[in-house]
Amino acid sequence: MAAYEIKYGKEKLKINISDEYIVNTLLPKEAAKMVDIASEVKKALKEPIGTSPVKEIVKQGDKVLIVVSDITRLWIKTSEFLVYIVNYLNSIGIRDKDISVLVALGTHRPSTDYEKELIVGSEVYRRVKVYDHDCFNDDSLSYFGKSSFGTPIYINRKVLEADRVILTGGIVFHLFAGFGGGAKSMVPGVAGLETIQHNHRLTFYEGESTGLNPAAASNKIKGNPMREDINEICRRVNPDFLFNAVLDAEGNFIEFVAGDFEKAWLRGCSTIRELYGIKIEEQSDIMIASAGGYPKDINLYQTVKTMDNCIYGSKENSSVIIASECIEGLGAQEFLEWFQYKSLEDMERALKKNFTVPGYAAYKTAYLAKFRKVFLISALDKKVVEELGFIPAASLEEALKQAYSISSSKPRITLMPFGGNTLPIL
Repeated sequence: MAAYEIKYGKEKLKINISDEYIVNTLLPKEAAKMVDIASEVKKALKEPIGTSPVKEIVKQGDKVLIVVSDITRLWIKTSEFLVYIVNYLNSIGIRDKDISVLVALGTHRPSTDYEKELIVGSEVYRRVKVYDHDCFNDDSLSYFGKSSFGTPIYINRKVLEADRVILTGGIVFHLFAGFGGGAKSMVPGVAGLETIQHNHRLTFYEGESTGLNPAAASNKIKGNPMREDINEICRRVNPDFLFNAVLDAEGNFIEFVAGDFEKAWLRGCSTIRELYGIKIEEQSDIMIASAGGYPKDINLYQTVKTMDNCIYGSKENSSVIIASECIEGLGAQEFLEWFQYKSLEDMERALKKNFTVPGYAAYKTAYLAKFRKVFLISALDKKVVEELGFIPAASLEEALKQAYSISSSKPRITLMPFGGNTLPIL
């Protein structure tokens, strides 16, 4: 027997498991954290991937628009690198009054002034104008025709009015776009609602009750219709430069990738794959996962990424044990509302009519509950957990005991302590 521990809220849960049962312990690879952020930003701007250095792209007198991620992506720590981008632009002759920032809200709610300052940092907030994108305001959008996937392309007019556009963001595995970052700053970031919804519907097969398209999934780029559509649209709009961050599981910068929005992004995707894509020889009978502790397990909505990663590491109808405190409940109100639909087919039908990311997250939650036996250790009310299709458990020991009772005599067990970051790759 060996002792293992996983994060739960601000504490740790411990469990003893026979070594002969453990087939995988999925841990992100070690990476050196960045020491000098300012110099690394400057280096990325001067030595980009797939395009000319910024000083050869941006000329004195140009109006420069920088697109940044919204408050839901605060983990990217935009405020810690954006000031150095702005300062560098100053150094090549671009005045603060010629620089503006557009918050890529997608379909999210507007930012408060306080949130805008949090996103860009106090110094940048004082120096340059910061705007919110509004996907619902047709007057603020320009039409670019249709993509080859049939997506009508509406993009924020500020992107078109600027002389130069710089996209920023962070790269992680993404539930249906393969990876975050890259062209996602354009779609859904600064796209119109019609563009966003048509693009996101590509995560499903066409037709009635056809189910998810497995090509629109984490770690999938080539052949992923949603991601290929996003990249095609972004290439049509043709932003001038990309600056994306790669962070470790503890939130430290480990790499900046910059240059062509696709080529530089692909370099960052390779880093994510190397650090967090964990190869496994077999799927498990029992999977034990933590969302990674606070704040990653602050609510169930934030735990959906962990749930999705569990699917790849476990067999169908196997047991999945998830430790996620959910101290603030289920999360986004809209996420809860989608559980009014009592079947995956009903959810799918509703999503195809009105696709939203919280709705998709609810679908993934229901999908896991249907195809795995899920034991949830959390602070949620037992009745709520049961309504979601999960089995409430008071402790790891209780959950594992129940999982043993419905598994083979010698179950194969996978441990995933950083479930929100690590992706099992069979």
